[in-house]
Amino acid sequence: MSVNKSRQRLIKWVRRYPLIALSLLAIAYLLGGFSEKDDGLISQQLITTTLYLFVAAVPLGFIIAFVVVGRLGDLENVANKQKESDLNYQDAFDLPSQVMHGYKLAMVTGLTPTLTGLTGDTYLSDAQAICKANSEHIPPVAQCECGFYAYKELADAQFELSINPGAFLLDVDLFGLGFTYKNGYRAESQVVNQLITPKRCMRCRVLPAKVFVKSFKLGYEDTTWWQWQIRCVVCSSSFKPADKLTVEQMSHHLAVKIN
Repeated sequence: MSVNKSRQRLIKWVRRYPLIALSLLAIAYLLGGFSEKDDGLISQQLITTTLYLFVAAVPLGFIIAFVVVGRLGDLENVANKQKESDLNYQDAFDLPSQVMHGYKLAMVTGLTPTLTGLTGDTYLSDAQAICKANSEHIPPVAQCECGFYAYKELADAQFELSINPGAFLLDVDLFGLGFTYKNGYRAESQVVNQLITPKRCMRCRVLPAKVFVKSFKLGYEDTTWWQWQIRCVVCSSSFKPADKLTVEQMSHHLAVKIN
C-alpha cells in the first residue's frame, strides 16, 4: 500500500473514532455498566478500566501511526528527488507519450466567476501554465512546482475534496510536455472537461443543490474574496438575485460543462 493510501485510510479511521467511542458508551450503558447496582451484565469497574484504556491507547496509537506515515512520506519524497535526473532527456523528441487524463480540485471565486486553484492561482477552462516563481521557466520544470497538476485516480481527488469542502471536483485533460508527478501528472497545458457539483447543498448538506450563490470571505492578513457555492433553494433564499446564478449561467461564465 502506498504512503498516500495509508494516510487516507488513517484519516478515515480518525474520523470514525468519535462514532466508535459513542457506540461503546451506548453498549456499556445498555449492559448496565454505569449502574450502581450489582445486577448488571458487566461490572462498572470493567467498564471504567476499558474506557480509560480506550481513551488513552487509541489516540496514542493514532499519533504513532501519523508519525510513522509522515516518516515514510519523507523517505518517499527524498527518493523522488533522487530520481529527478530521470526527467532530463538528452533528445527533446524522446519524451514519454501517454494520455494524461485526471481529476483535480478548484474553487470558484470572484465577482465574475473564475476557476481558482487551492493555491490561489486563477485559470481559464483552456489554459497554458505559467511560472510565477521564475519567469524563465517554461512549465513544467522538474525542480519547480510550476505546471498544471491533476490526480490520476478519482478516489485520490475525492479524498482531497472531503477535506476541502468549499472546492469543486474537476475532470481535466493535460496536454503538451508532461510527466508523472507524485500521485498524478504535471503538464504545460490543461483543458477542463467538466465541473462536477455535489448532489447536496454545500451549506445544509441535506437538500438537493440547485443554484450558485456568492458570499464574501475574509482570509489571513486581511485578504478578502468572493466565493461561489452551490446551494439548495432554502439556503439560497436569502441571497439577492444579483448574487445568484443558475447552473446554466455558471456554465456559460466558466465555459465549462457542469454535471
